[in-house]
Amino acid sequence: MNAKTALLTAGILMTAMVTASPSALAQNQDMRQKGGNWQQNERCENFRDGKGKFSKEYRAERQAEMQKRHAEMADRLKLTDEQRETWDEIHQERKQKHQERMGKWQQKMEKRCADIEK
Repeated sequence: MNAKTALLTAGILMTAMVTASPSALAQNQDMRQKGGNWQQNERCENFRDGKGKFSKEYRAERQAEMQKRHAEMADRLKLTDEQRETWDEIHQERKQKHQERMGKWQQKMEKRCADIEK
């Protein structure tokens, strides 16, 4: 391939990329307006009904997994009883902060779902 052909080919490829990018960006913007990669109505319905990630069983299961993981980590660190108490206090504080954030998030989610229904 000589230099003239390579230059012509590069120009054609660059033109094709520049031409295709606005349509790709427009499609991405359209997805944002629809609520992202999920269907917002379905998500609100699951939130109201307590299905999927919003179910109490799912949350209890996740919490049990986290407690198990924290206990395993404490065992690997070979913590003394005093250190283990401090370890548990730290995780209780984190859990409380998480609960506060979840409460705020649930309020936002309820408002968002109410706005969608209107």
